[in-house]
Amino acid sequence: MFTHHQYSYLKHSSCITETQTNAQVYLIETYGTRNYTQFDYSDPNQQIYFLFGRETTGLPQAFAQARAEQCLRIPQSEHIRSLNLSNAAAIVLYEALRQQSFPSLT
Repeated sequence: MFTHHQYSYLKHSSCITETQTNAQVYLIETYGTRNYTQFDYSDPNQQIYFLFGRETTGLPQAFAQARAEQCLRIPQSEHIRSLNLSNAAAIVLYEALRQQSFPSLT
């Protein structure tokens, strides 16, 4: 794991599930049943992790299904298979930062 400012990046999803027991972990998937804006990310002291899968395959299905309550989705047209990964990450991270009043940003 390496950290940049207040943000941490992990190479594998198992790093989160094995070591971050007090963190909020959210999986961003096209088949998630709840909208990413329906969650409270406002506590700047809470560790929050968003897991994004590959654009072509998403997260491993068994991994995501075992964590169905943590699966969130970004609303999109039924005619679109998926969003570009960097765009999806930007959308979700911006919402979390917005709810925290953009800490350390001017």
